[in-house]
Amino acid sequence: MKTNNMISAHCFIFLASSSITAAFVSPPSNPISTKIHHPLHQQLSSYIEVDESAVRDTSSLTQWAEGYGAQTVAGITSYDGVDLFAAANEDIAAGSPIMYTPANMFISSYGAKEEFGTLEKAEKMIKELAGEEQFPMFYVFVKLLCEYEKGTESPWFPWLNSLPRVFDSGAAMTPTCYDCLPPLAAKYAMAERVKYINCKQALKEVDFISEDTKKNDAVTKWAYNVLGTRAFEVGEEMVIVPMADMFNHGSIPNVEIHYDEEGSCNAYTTVDVPAGSPLLICYANPYNPSALFAKYGFLDENAPATFCKIMDIIPSTENRNLGLSFSRMLFYHENGGISEEVFDVLLFEHLSGEWQTQKDFYNACMNGDV
Repeated sequence: MKTNNMISAHCFIFLASSSITAAFVSPPSNPISTKIHHPLHQQLSSYIEVDESAVRDTSSLTQWAEGYGAQTVAGITSYDGVDLFAAANEDIAAGSPIMYTPANMFISSYGAKEEFGTLEKAEKMIKELAGEEQFPMFYVFVKLLCEYEKGTESPWFPWLNSLPRVFDSGAAMTPTCYDCLPPLAAKYAMAERVKYINCKQALKEVDFISEDTKKNDAVTKWAYNVLGTRAFEVGEEMVIVPMADMFNHGSIPNVEIHYDEEGSCNAYTTVDVPAGSPLLICYANPYNPSALFAKYGFLDENAPATFCKIMDIIPSTENRNLGLSFSRMLFYHENGGISEEVFDVLLFEHLSGEWQTQKDFYNACMNGDV
């Protein structure tokens, strides 16, 4: 997954969609098995090769997805043979359905917890290290490793074998990499690395994952990077939607994601898309390139603006009202313009020693008299 240019990286537009009727016909789909396999108890036919030199195999991906009820009019293509992404096979009109993935194909934190039960010892460690908010991430991490250990017996094997082996995210970096980054990007990148370390520490408390896998840094890092670059938050849970995870990032997306009453994923175009064009969703705030870079490993060169880096201001009701926000304090790429909020917030802070003048300035801004 990449942004356009090469299109590499989540303002997923998530819309609950009881009002949206999927245009695809939903065929009966086989429920994907959730039986836990312990690698010490079974002879595996093949593991997924996670070495960076391994080739991503998409030869059976579409057939596998269709076998579980998925439908798509998109093709999987690449500019460089490494980054694979969804693109239009033909001219597609705005509002057209382009992909349907039934809920039984999802890899999710709630599904993993239902399958494994509550991993109490691991949760206790995660809570001590990072807090309960990292629980959903950890359950998806464990689920990916569980399916990895099943090898070709995993119902998700064709999808897993199509995933990247090379990642440029913060979790994949080394301390030397962080030293080369600007301060904010380094901060975000190191935070991603810490999340991975937390997951790996808590993995010690999961008895159905083998010791060989727990000690294999290449495998655990691969699983975490798959999670970090392909999962998204839905409420308090985390979900990976196979096939839809092939949509690349664009600051101006041409695809929206909807969920029907059964929880299945439906993707629609928002504009006319010419044949051969990448199909794009927005992964996250495009005005914060440092966060996108740390999480997904790319810079969105097509983003219309970048937020002001002077953000170490203590938030208050007043400066928030003036525009203290990543999405409002902006420098525009096309013409070099600076948003009014940058001037307003910085001047307000500059006047902090002159209380009455600061108050008058704030009131003038709120009343539109500036």
